[in-house]
Amino acid sequence: MKVERLPPVVTSLKPSNHPYLNGAWTPLHEEVNAYDLDVIAGAVPADIDGVYLRNTENQIHQPLGRFHPFDGDGMIHQVDFQGGHASYRNRFVRTRCFAAEQEAGGSLWGGLADPVHLAKRSGFGAHGFLKDSSSTDIVVHAGQALSTFYQCGEGYRLDPETLEPSGVEPWVPLDGISAHAKVDEHTGDLMFLHYSKHAPHLH
Repeated sequence: MKVERLPPVVTSLKPSNHPYLNGAWTPLHEEVNAYDLDVIAGAVPADIDGVYLRNTENQIHQPLGRFHPFDGDGMIHQVDFQGGHASYRNRFVRTRCFAAEQEAGGSLWGGLADPVHLAKRSGFGAHGFLKDSSSTDIVVHAGQALSTFYQCGEGYRLDPETLEPSGVEPWVPLDGISAHAKVDEHTGDLMFLHYSKHAPHLH
């Protein structure tokens, strides 16, 4: 197995005994490419050809208040299966909020369990004072992966094979889209729920 490590992200998270920041919940800050993974039992079926994607939450900065496990920044994990071999890579979703906190070197928004006044600036999406971490869901549509946030946020596109970001979807309505969009297998249409502070409030 060959592992390539990408340059580290800026993190200000301090050690703690918080149950959702330790053990199986310990945030992952490292981004890697790992080729030809070691198979410890059995074999990778040679007829599997494709990628498996999942979205997770990883807290990068010291929380401004309480910490809820839904507050972490989105990270996409990918396993690529081809010719009886498997490779792995992971990438943070480079949201506008991710970039702002990397520049600031710390948290700019409170979390789900915090009062809104903790936010140091306005947020994105329907809530208005949360960080759009794009950490809830990922679906492949029209050849691109779409990462979304449960509180309605901007839709972020990534290449499903390389995880290279393609930016924000321009068609996303004001106040964003909710997570768990579905693709119609027959038409290829993407269907999503959207709730907003602005009329007509629901799409």
